[in-house]
Amino acid sequence: MNSFGQSDIDREALNQELGLPPGVVLAPIWRRLLAQAIDQLVILAPVLLIAVIVVGVRSPDDLKTNAFSINVAVLAVAFLYEFGMISMWGRTVGKIALGTQVVRVDSGGAVLPSSAAIRALVPLAAGVVPGVGYVLSIVVYARTIYDKRRQGWHDKGAGTIVVLRQG
Repeated sequence: MNSFGQSDIDREALNQELGLPPGVVLAPIWRRLLAQAIDQLVILAPVLLIAVIVVGVRSPDDLKTNAFSINVAVLAVAFLYEFGMISMWGRTVGKIALGTQVVRVDSGGAVLPSSAAIRALVPLAAGVVPGVGYVLSIVVYARTIYDKRRQGWHDKGAGTIVVLRQG
């Protein structure tokens, strides 16, 4: 019996049924959600700091005036952060803190750089659609609630799953 209340035999049978690699344990949604919140702070903090120091944002009017530039900066930092961390280590700061890791769904191995790029771009692309982008980004991630493999659209597109880190 493992710490998740299921035997290794049960987990392996479930993994086989879901087409998952042997030995992986899918990360609970709450861990993914909390990791995402941490990552959002990691992304936003430096962009906002630069907006205040370099761009000179001091008021809501300054924020409105520079909204496009700030949005572009957030998108660029978010892509570079997610792509870089996942392609190099399979983890972001949030995932490290919550003990999860992104792996390939077919093998449980390291994520290819092309897959990391797709995984980073899908929610960002959804997010830039005028008027509904924020909602579409939520839909990308909310799919994990209804999917047996707990894959969001970004995971489906990239061929990845989020698992509990072993060891």
